[in-house]
Amino acid sequence: MTVVLGFRHGLVENPQGVVYARLPGFPLAAEGLRGAEALGKLLAAAPVRAVYASPLERAQQTARALAAPHGLEVVTDDRLIEWSFWVRWAGTPWAGLAAADPAVADYEEDPGSACPDDPLSEVGTRVLAWAREAADEHEGVVVGVSHEAPLAAAYLTGRGGDFSGFRAVNVPPLGCVRLEPGPPEIVDPVASLHC
Repeated sequence: MTVVLGFRHGLVENPQGVVYARLPGFPLAAEGLRGAEALGKLLAAAPVRAVYASPLERAQQTARALAAPHGLEVVTDDRLIEWSFWVRWAGTPWAGLAAADPAVADYEEDPGSACPDDPLSEVGTRVLAWAREAADEHEGVVVGVSHEAPLAAAYLTGRGGDFSGFRAVNVPPLGCVRLEPGPPEIVDPVASLHC
């Protein structure tokens, strides 16, 4: 049986507290890198056969830390990239953003309709499509490193697609969603692989 795990990248270096979305130049913080390396060591005994990642630096760094104990190269897959909704505010401080822009208030009211060019339903569908393909290609454990919004979208899409609770789905840094076998579930990866 193949298990496909979607991880959120580790903690990011963001001293100015800005929306970084898809901007370059936002690597893992030292704490985030240490956490990713520690998680990689915890997963070293698992039969990880492939590690994929979003093209963004923070995801690539996290993926390399998870792949290293297995001697694997990271495969970049654009379907794991960050949701595009926040791109228009990239570089803007988070503080006060919701009050300053009505589009953010709309997102808070109805996240599923907030980004017609990249709706959460399509974000979730693309992540789940990646997971199904990865499960078909590999036997064992497959890891994908992505971002909170795509993983939350995949979680909700795989559970029926009700995005009214999107903002309540919390995937913390280095948090994990089991994508396959479905339906998706937020899990402790170490516990779930060592049962």
